[in-house]
Amino acid sequence: MSERSGTTMTHHGKPLLGPLLRQAFRWFADATIADLAAKGMPPLSITQMDIFTKLDPGGVTISELARRSGIARQSAHQAVRELVKAGVLRIEPDPSSTRSKLVLPTEAGLERLRVARRSLAEAEEWLADRLGDSVVEQLRAALDADWGPPHPAV
Repeated sequence: MSERSGTTMTHHGKPLLGPLLRQAFRWFADATIADLAAKGMPPLSITQMDIFTKLDPGGVTISELARRSGIARQSAHQAVRELVKAGVLRIEPDPSSTRSKLVLPTEAGLERLRVARRSLAEAEEWLADRLGDSVVEQLRAALDADWGPPHPAV
């Protein structure tokens, strides 16, 4: 990926990991979006997909979705409104708080999530075909490791 990464963010002549990780995320997102479209499902933006994958089976508040996605609450509200309009999410009162509402997937949303999971698994297989199983497993292990907290200044 480095020759074609297009990133000018280098250190000692090597591409920095942050931009490469973002590019890898985009590769998986683009593969999933294309696969969903090929299956006749309306497209979702990357922000909508990210919000969609952060749901809990019992529902989650918009504030929590924003926190999990690392975006502003207003951005999460906008993405949820769009996903409700698309018929993949619904909003219900939170039984534990009169001030909060829970965001839950609809049946159509659950189906789209199942298809998206299969699409991501297929993308992993494509990646393994291109880079080799051991490289993909090493990448998975490195990304799944406990990295500890970021630099204290962050």
